Amino acid sequence: MAKIVRLEIKNFRGIEELSLKFKCDQNLICIIGRGDSGKTTILDAISSVLSPSWNISFYDTDFYKCDTSKRIEIQTTLIDFSERLLSDSKFGLYISAFNTQTNEIIDNVATDDLSITLIPALTIKLIVDEFLEPEWIVVTNRRTKEGISISGADRAFLNCFMVSDYIDRHFSWNKGNPLYALLKSTEQKTTDNEKNVIIQSLREAKKGIDINGFDNLYEATDLIKAQALELGLDISDCKTTLDFKELSIKDTRISLHEDLIPFRQKGKGSKRLASLAIQSALVRNGGIMLVDEIEQGLEPDRIKQVVRSLMQHHAGQIIITTHSREAISELGTKPLLFLLKDKETNEIQTRLFVHLTNDSLQKTVRACPEAFFAKKVIVCEGATEVGICRAMDKWRRQHNKPQMSFRDCAYVDGNGSTLITRFKEISLYMETALFCDSDDTTVNAEKSNHNKADIFDCEDGLCIEQQIFQDLPWDGVKELLQYAKKNKSASFDAAFPGYISNPINEWKDEENIRKEIISIFKPKNGSTGKDWFKTIHHGEFLGNVIFKNFTHMNVNAHLRVTLNNLSTWIDGGEV
Repeated sequence: MAKIVRLEIKNFRGIEELSLKFKCDQNLICIIGRGDSGKTTILDAISSVLSPSWNISFYDTDFYKCDTSKRIEIQTTLIDFSERLLSDSKFGLYISAFNTQTNEIIDNVATDDLSITLIPALTIKLIVDEFLEPEWIVVTNRRTKEGISISGADRAFLNCFMVSDYIDRHFSWNKGNPLYALLKSTEQKTTDNEKNVIIQSLREAKKGIDINGFDNLYEATDLIKAQALELGLDISDCKTTLDFKELSIKDTRISLHEDLIPFRQKGKGSKRLASLAIQSALVRNGGIMLVDEIEQGLEPDRIKQVVRSLMQHHAGQIIITTHSREAISELGTKPLLFLLKDKETNEIQTRLFVHLTNDSLQKTVRACPEAFFAKKVIVCEGATEVGICRAMDKWRRQHNKPQMSFRDCAYVDGNGSTLITRFKEISLYMETALFCDSDDTTVNAEKSNHNKADIFDCEDGLCIEQQIFQDLPWDGVKELLQYAKKNKSASFDAAFPGYISNPINEWKDEENIRKEIISIFKPKNGSTGKDWFKTIHHGEFLGNVIFKNFTHMNVNAHLRVTLNNLSTWIDGGEV
């Protein structure tokens, strides 16, 4: 049941240097991060250092910034590996110890000192120099020399396989593939002379072919016999059958089929699920499964089903990457490993959530999973503000400003009553802004405890609709009123009994009319205000009208200043 507890990567692809530590009970790890943050590179690094192949092709482009003067080094420390690797004739003299209570690695430990809390650890290192020749060694700090070589056959005992875009080989039974590893893990005999059940099955199949022959080829074969006899060669026993060499275990022709159709011809989603099924069974017997972009080819409900199934594994180790909100909303916080890569320096920061016991963060991850795929997040009070953010993104594009996604910025629904909690939780891990009303005294009191530069709200006592109708030019107000009347006719007419006799286009910009419009969104009698714009769709229309009239607003209008500042914050400028 091999598990990785340490991983160090140097000068490999987009990673100059990275060090990761995992707890011994982390059976499932989900790596998330924005864009090219190094997620796939980490999986490829693990796959390479633990590969059962005797050789792997490397290229100059596999070196960090293509600088071959600095060798690639990938080092991983494992626990719970096969006892076959513990003998003195293998790597017993090179083991360290891993403390399961402190998660520390101890080098100078005698075998007799190992215990339940102090278990054997094996460190494997892959080195690739400028000549592109990979070398795998087992290392320990108590040894003065670099280490001793570990063969592909010994690395195969670790049973590490990766589900990626190139998985057709996973459905064949030849050596080095997951199916073969699963077969070996289920066999009871463990001697080197154990019979190979696949070869035995092939021999039986060949006997059947030998008996039945190829009737349609008899005539041509007889012609060859006759011609050979004329030339002085007697091949009267000649017949056509299969060359056993072509049925060797090293061949990929022996593979899984369904209704005589090979699995490699299935759709992408079905192939990935089948590969996951093979490797999940392997992990149950002790192995390491790597899955890049687990959501590929799968519908949202199937993504959730796959994640739920993987979470039930309590043996071996599964490491996945994802961009799917469904995946992390199902996973929650503890399996997450969050990567943040600096675009200027390429430095990668990591954040693990496994140590957290805060249930509210778990709820936040499941309610706002998209926040954890961004580097900066706008927490909106509700659906109206989310719609306005969508409209702002469109407005930014129209004015040749980068889209929010280009700025690694996402916006999420704080869902009113949970607004402050979600803002607090998300702001612990990334740059966060609050876009909200100012009509709730409890929320206002909480806002006073935070950096004002990260809070974009209305004037005191106003909700977003009131702020808009107060600051928007009259043409914009009339457009919003027309929209409300079209979509909420009965509610609109009841709100303005004294004005409905006149077309909205004839309404005049008078102080009493504005005040009446503003009051219906939060009546003084305490009743619920109108919900004409309380959906993302209606909020987006609201935002479109705002930005359509943006330059016509007073430059000091609170709404214009607030949205300008929010756009500046998105770009990383000073507010």
